Amino acid sequence: MNKQTLYAILTIALVPIGILLIFMRMTVEMPQPAHTPVKIVTDNTAYQQIAESLTYKNGHVVVVNGALTTTTDKQNFKAAEVVITDSHQSQLLTQRRKMKLHSKLLIASDVLDNQNYTNYWLSPDVILQTITRLTNLLSDMDPQYRNRYVKNSEKMSQETQLLADKIEVLKTKKNVNYVATNQAQQVFMSQLGYKSVVSNLESLSDDDFNHLEKELKSGKIQFILRASQDQTEHDRRLVKLADNAKIPVITFNQVLPHDQKVWQWQMELVKQLENAVTIGSGRV
Repeated sequence: MNKQTLYAILTIALVPIGILLIFMRMTVEMPQPAHTPVKIVTDNTAYQQIAESLTYKNGHVVVVNGALTTTTDKQNFKAAEVVITDSHQSQLLTQRRKMKLHSKLLIASDVLDNQNYTNYWLSPDVILQTITRLTNLLSDMDPQYRNRYVKNSEKMSQETQLLADKIEVLKTKKNVNYVATNQAQQVFMSQLGYKSVVSNLESLSDDDFNHLEKELKSGKIQFILRASQDQTEHDRRLVKLADNAKIPVITFNQVLPHDQKVWQWQMELVKQLENAVTIGSGRV
């Protein structure tokens, strides 16, 4: 038997083996490649908490300084696929333009028509909308794991359902007036439709305070909104007038506690508002 004949026989014999291997490859489930976690950066702990809860092990979330003062911050920012920040005035957006990056953006303030505020993350309503918007963004850019993001989102919805329900009830309250020692919660108050009767407490004169005292006693103001950090003479004077008129004083801390999720922390404010408008409505 010559070599050509031998080669021909071997070739013919190998064909069934090749077909068998192809068939096995088609029918046997091949292991999926490891998923690369989505790289997310933000300059706010509140948004970090949301991103970590939505991505779980499918994401790598880092908080960076807006000025990117360290080499690590710069590296994380350059590698980021998603940037989450509070407003269009964020330093991160400036850095992104300078570096000519193409990361996806989620800007919390985009849910509002009025962009003249600050600290959008303090609004419970903005936080709830951010959860939904980030779920949609991640699902679109990482469709292979859409079900996981949706499942995590549903879990968060269960955790925040009571908060969402209470916010909707607060929005039904009409003609609610209040006085704030600072404007940190202006975003949320505007979303609720509540009206601040004083634009700048520190600018009030004695005559203004006398008029404010009459408004408080008449029941035209439902509550006082202050931060625990507010301790000026005008702040203390307002609280004293409110106490004398038996007007609810809501005190909140503008610093997110390290051991609380932002939506849990915001529930405390919402509960205080709920009690205040109920008491205030009974006095009018």
